[in-house]
Amino acid sequence: MIVPAATPTRLSESERSAIDAAVRRVVDDGPWIGGPEVEAFEEEFGARLGAAAVVGCASGTDALTLALLALGVAPGETVLVPGHDGGYGAAAARLAGLEPIPVDIDPVTCGPTVATLEAAGPAAAIIVAHLHGDAVDLGPIDAWRRERGMALIEDCAQSVTAPGSGLAGDASAYSFYPTKNLGAMGDAGAVTFADPEAARRARSLAQYGWGERYRIEAPGGRNSRLDPLQAAVLRARLPHLEERTARRRAVRARYVDAAPGLEFLGSVDGVAHHAVVRTDRRESLVTHLESRGVTTAIHYPTAVSDMAGLRLRAAPTPEARRLADSIVSLPCTPELTDDEVSAVVDALRGWDS
Repeated sequence: MIVPAATPTRLSESERSAIDAAVRRVVDDGPWIGGPEVEAFEEEFGARLGAAAVVGCASGTDALTLALLALGVAPGETVLVPGHDGGYGAAAARLAGLEPIPVDIDPVTCGPTVATLEAAGPAAAIIVAHLHGDAVDLGPIDAWRRERGMALIEDCAQSVTAPGSGLAGDASAYSFYPTKNLGAMGDAGAVTFADPEAARRARSLAQYGWGERYRIEAPGGRNSRLDPLQAAVLRARLPHLEERTARRRAVRARYVDAAPGLEFLGSVDGVAHHAVVRTDRRESLVTHLESRGVTTAIHYPTAVSDMAGLRLRAAPTPEARRLADSIVSLPCTPELTDDEVSAVVDALRGWDS
């Protein structure tokens, strides 16, 4: 048996039927750009989150970029970005014409602290990523940034519906990449706003910066519309999100119980987007698991400050580097069979930690 690290194409019969019907509805009735499917998803997703203003877009990265632009962060300004998130926050800042500065992390939460933010220097905005399904405690950070007039964007790509996620920021960005807790059948994203006027600007920017049709009025516009086919798929899958999240939590809990000697990141209250282990013997653990048919992944193997293509200023992020060198993600998806989960459990029990 080979246990896969990700299973995005596995669907329950009920989900498959709902998706088939949704796709047929769009193919038969249209429209194929915009329209009622997108509007309905924005409304339904907003209701699920308790968010008043939702703007669909083409990807999670675009959601971050649109948030920065719609909140009025001026070109050339500095943005404090996660020091460990795969580089997505820094990439979005570059796309918005901004200067990203990586911020070191707390090794337990994988997010910034007031101390690491202060060490990074002054900025116009902060992007905080809630990684692996758990929310960073934003209370102290929110108070600190408000005193300084800084915008706060939450990257909720891995934390949809997690307690404490998406509640404090001026904007919250979501990805519906197929492996996410709520996944589309391709790229898709959305961004929520506390201010409806910022949402209006984001909606314009996602369609070239149009005011009236075919009339570009807002600078920084792009083509980043949420595809109605993906919106229909997301509408079909949204009612299954709660049960899928419960299954993820149950899978992670079995691993934690099976390997009390291993350090697992995250908590039982999160949405278990990943089941992440931290160990100084990663190579040994990965080799052992692979010998037992268990596929693993690393989220993420490189600290953002070490990514040459981002052209970043020198920024010491020692905890981000240490984390990148010591983590490994176990298979943790709702589609795993009980036998597959048991195979991972047996492999964990067989490793000398």
